[in-house]
Amino acid sequence: MALQRFLNLPEEEKDKVLGIAKKQFAQCGYDQMSLNFFLKELGFSKGQFYYWFEDKADLFFTVLKQGIDALQRRLNDHGMPKSKSEYWEHMRNSRLISEKLWEEKEFVEIGQMVYQQIPSTHPLYDRLIEFCSPLREHFCEGIQLGQTWEFVRTDLSASALYDLTDGISEVFYNKILNSYAKGKPPTEEALILHNILRRTHRLILQPSFVAVSVIAASLVAAEMFVKHALIYQF
Repeated sequence: MALQRFLNLPEEEKDKVLGIAKKQFAQCGYDQMSLNFFLKELGFSKGQFYYWFEDKADLFFTVLKQGIDALQRRLNDHGMPKSKSEYWEHMRNSRLISEKLWEEKEFVEIGQMVYQQIPSTHPLYDRLIEFCSPLREHFCEGIQLGQTWEFVRTDLSASALYDLTDGISEVFYNKILNSYAKGKPPTEEALILHNILRRTHRLILQPSFVAVSVIAASLVAAEMFVKHALIYQF
């Protein structure tokens, strides 16, 4: 993280530095982001940079911390479901709160870059996972509450269930983010993907007998739809 000398700066100056860094990381990617170009835009020397940060990774995680801290505050305000009747809607809203905040704070492009350019083999990956652990803990707490209320399966740990849903989310969001355009409403494809992701999460989390029933009902409905379509076709 940034050195204390940077943290002691006025908020306006810190926001200027981190805003330019965020823009350049999003546009160039982490590996291709040039400190020389960054410093040129700021009008600062390398000596000034190393007076504030240890290296480029330090700058990157300081940028991320702005978003992570803001999201954690928003999720803490949202809290945990207060009653069983609101459980699934509350958990869904937690994810929507995350999406809305990333857009408000202009972190969507950073998210695109991370999904596309920082795979599990990247030197920053493990540090990135550790950095996001407070968010993981929040969602694991929600899953554990669902297990207590018998809404969520208990044959797998909350941690394992989080890993499964998070891994699936990564695949979906990689596709959703590809269609993101700043200032424009989500595309029809993005809305469809959101809906599929929501249902997939629930199928994974629900006890197996409930999930099987939902899948069976879906198959029956699909079969009826096909038969109905064939009647009109022929």
